[in-house]
Amino acid sequence: MNEPSKKNIRIGNSKQVHDLVQSCVEKNNKSHRLQLQPSSNNTTENKTNSFQQQKQNHIQNSKSTPKPLLDCLKPEPLLTSKPYEKSISQRRRKNKPFNRENLDRINDDQVNNPNISPEKIDMDRSTIDIREPTPEHLFALEKAFHKILTERSLSCNSLMQRQLVFTKLHQIITNARTDSQINLYGSIYFECCLEKPGVMDIDIQFKETSQYDVLKELLDIVKKSDLCKEAEIDTEYKPSCINLIINEPNMRVKITSGYHRGLYLSKLIRLYTKFDRRLIKLLRLFRILTKTCNIDKPELGTLHPIVFHIMVIHFLQQVDQPVLPCLHEYAYGIDRVPITLNENQYPEFFNVCEKYSHEWKSKNTTSVEMLFLQLLSYYIKTFSSKQFVVSIQTRMPVMKIDKNWRSRKLLVEEVFLNFDQHFNNTFRLNVYYF
Repeated sequence: MNEPSKKNIRIGNSKQVHDLVQSCVEKNNKSHRLQLQPSSNNTTENKTNSFQQQKQNHIQNSKSTPKPLLDCLKPEPLLTSKPYEKSISQRRRKNKPFNRENLDRINDDQVNNPNISPEKIDMDRSTIDIREPTPEHLFALEKAFHKILTERSLSCNSLMQRQLVFTKLHQIITNARTDSQINLYGSIYFECCLEKPGVMDIDIQFKETSQYDVLKELLDIVKKSDLCKEAEIDTEYKPSCINLIINEPNMRVKITSGYHRGLYLSKLIRLYTKFDRRLIKLLRLFRILTKTCNIDKPELGTLHPIVFHIMVIHFLQQVDQPVLPCLHEYAYGIDRVPITLNENQYPEFFNVCEKYSHEWKSKNTTSVEMLFLQLLSYYIKTFSSKQFVVSIQTRMPVMKIDKNWRSRKLLVEEVFLNFDQHFNNTFRLNVYYF
């Protein structure tokens, strides 16, 4: 009789435990639901608040981001520095060991290469943004530029000394050879020579005589005279030339023979200086900048100084109101440029453009200081060296694809020279530093 009663007690106890467990679970679920509702409300409120904050931050950032020089309207500080951050690919490349087999230099000359990531192609590593300068900035630049030009440009006394040397050398050579043609060219010819090194370029030709034979005969003539203390032929320089060091004053002279490209380019730049006097100051300032940055030495892999002069002329032709005209467009029409002129076409071309220099007057009244800043901004942010060619023959864009040039290097059409991506980056970094 006692055993069944014990079994019923156990069953009753298990039912009570089961009911207690269920009641506890229900209470926990209710409390959990009550806790979830305010938390979900808090998350939605946090989301809306964070979204509004992001909107406000985006508006503030869009207002405070610096604009390019040509697009700015409000006067702001001239230069603002930003910390330079390396890309992810550069960080990974730093940790990887160098492998010479994976080094492929052909990719430097490919425009459309799917293997190159956008981070590798994008070379925009600007650390300084150029902004619209205030009148105080322009006035300070005017003083600084005036001081730099007076200190670095060729003085009147030095110019007179070079003229005396040229006349003496002219007399010595004409006495030895009456059929000689002696022409001055280069930076002294178009008044853009610096005090140091101040090399004087002279081209001498004899009738019915090859270039190297002319140089050998000139070397004998110069050595017999008391004009110079050192003279030698440099065949590694292109074109071959004679390097002279004059006794008094101690100055360098470079003599070439039949260097028609240098003669015509010097005449062309001097002709452009007659259209607007601001060009000479900009040529000198840009020349001083490249000299200071040490990027004007072709023997070290950089560019000849004549290329920087063409870059300045190209920029002054491309501004909204052109400071300089395109003489090839004026002489031959827009449909025929760019054009390669023969030696017989240059005299007529220069005569036509000489007359046009008296008629041209630019409507652009921008100061030299502002034009110089716009020049830097143009080649850093506007001009694309991967697509276009620097040309002074036309205002229309000269595309590399039209000329079947696949190189990513910056090309200058008039002198048939280019510089690679390494020099392009060096030039950009030096301009940013300036």
